[in-house]
Amino acid sequence: MKILIIPDVHGRSFWKTALQKGKYDKVIFLGDYVDPYELEEVTNPMAIANFKEILSLKASHPDKVILLLGNHDLCYLSAHYCAIAKSDRYDNENQEELKHLYRSQKGFFKLAHEETIGGNHYLFSHAGVTQPWFNLNKKVIGMTDAVHLNGLLKSKKGIETLTQVGEARYGNYLTGSIVWADSDELAISDPIPNTYQIVGHSMQYDEPIITDKFACLDCRAAFSLGEDGKIKPVTEITPYDEWIYYL
Repeated sequence: MKILIIPDVHGRSFWKTALQKGKYDKVIFLGDYVDPYELEEVTNPMAIANFKEILSLKASHPDKVILLLGNHDLCYLSAHYCAIAKSDRYDNENQEELKHLYRSQKGFFKLAHEETIGGNHYLFSHAGVTQPWFNLNKKVIGMTDAVHLNGLLKSKKGIETLTQVGEARYGNYLTGSIVWADSDELAISDPIPNTYQIVGHSMQYDEPIITDKFACLDCRAAFSLGEDGKIKPVTEITPYDEWIYYL
C-alpha cells in the first residue's frame, strides 16, 4: 500500500505534478479546494477550474481518490454550517456555482478516512480530532472512527459540532472541530489511542509538522505514505519566507 496525500489545495496545481511522480494505491485530498490566497495570485475562477479537474479525477477513479472536506468546503456544501462559521475568504461572486458543484457531487466527499498500513492505523481528516472536541460532543459523535465522524454530515446537530472554532483560532472553544482544529491544539491534545492522524489546515511556512502522534502537512506540497510508515515529500515545498501568513 502506497498513498499519495494532497494537503490544502486552495486553487494550487501541485497535485497534478504529484500524480506524475509515481503510482499510488490511494490518493487522499485533505480538503479546502477553493478560496485561494490573494497573495499567491490564484484567482477564484482559476481555483474553480482547478476544483473541477479534481472532481473529474474523482469521477474517473471513485475508489482510488478520496476527497475530504475542509472548513472552506463546508461553507458551500451546507447552508447551516455557513450561517455559523463562514470563511473570511468566502467567494461571494461565484458562490452559486460553487454551491452547485459541492452539492451536486455531495456523495464524493467525506470528513474522515481510515487506512491500516504496515500494521499501523491512520486517520485522515482536514484538521484532526482532538480529545476536548470529542469529549464535548461525544453524545453526537459517538466514536472517533471514520464511520461515526462521517455521520456528522447527516444531521443538524452533527453539522453544528463542525462549526466549533478553538482558542488558537480566536474561537470560543478549547479546541476546534475536525475541520477547524489548529496544529497547536492537536499538539497539546491527548492522542486518539492506537491512531496516527494526518491533517492539513494549519499552514506552515517552510516544512511540515511530523510528530509521533500526528502530521500536519499543509505546506503547499504533496506527500507519500508507504508501508514503512514514513511520510516523504513528493513535490517541492515552497517556503513562504517573507509572505504574509493568513489563517
